[in-house]
Amino acid sequence: MTFSLSLPIKQAIANHARAALPKEACGVVIDGKVIEVRNNHFSPLSNFAISAEDYAKLEDQGTIQAIYHSHPAGVDGFSQADVKACKQSNIPWVVFSCRTGNFFYADPTGSLPYEGRQWVYGVQDCYALLRDFYKREFNIALDDFPRGQEKEWEKPEWQMFDKHYASQGFVAVNEAGQKGDMLLMRVGAPSANHVGVLSSDGTFYHHLMNRFSEKNVYGGYWAKITTQVLRHQQLL
Repeated sequence: MTFSLSLPIKQAIANHARAALPKEACGVVIDGKVIEVRNNHFSPLSNFAISAEDYAKLEDQGTIQAIYHSHPAGVDGFSQADVKACKQSNIPWVVFSCRTGNFFYADPTGSLPYEGRQWVYGVQDCYALLRDFYKREFNIALDDFPRGQEKEWEKPEWQMFDKHYASQGFVAVNEAGQKGDMLLMRVGAPSANHVGVLSSDGTFYHHLMNRFSEKNVYGGYWAKITTQVLRHQQLL
């Protein structure tokens, strides 16, 4: 059953989160139903944990489609710890902020559409989109790399793309023109801090901070801020 963060699911999660205040609420979604779970963390005001025993019982009830928890205060979105745990679980996560009423959804499985993804740095960002595209379109697995705080790319020493593209099998080419071409871009930063991937019709997919992932025609502004066009060795 495909998971969808529907209005009834959102309402059930929000109701649970507000009833649990000042603690973090947590639970799962199974077959489209929200199931509340006891927060087993020793510091439940700012963390959550589902015990192994409770999780095993939940798995017996059906397929766990998503794990959710709330943030009573603090980060309006995924924390770095949330990102790490979400990726380790390989299950979609939902975070609800009691302070703002905002919902945040991240799917680490790589199955989301290329367009319309919510920004969650480290799970759903420009590099994650590139990885998903390569796995889905070419069955080429690119390594993941740890992320820190948002806007770390504004520091001169941050060069995640420039440092690693060669080890992932990419080489520089003169111009973009082939499906899968990796477009390194510099957006208000001292080095390349954004990446897009060329589709087959002159458009490219990319994901900017705090925006939904999108498709744009490649050229004009985007070509102007491109620092390098890279092509994978298996596609030469």
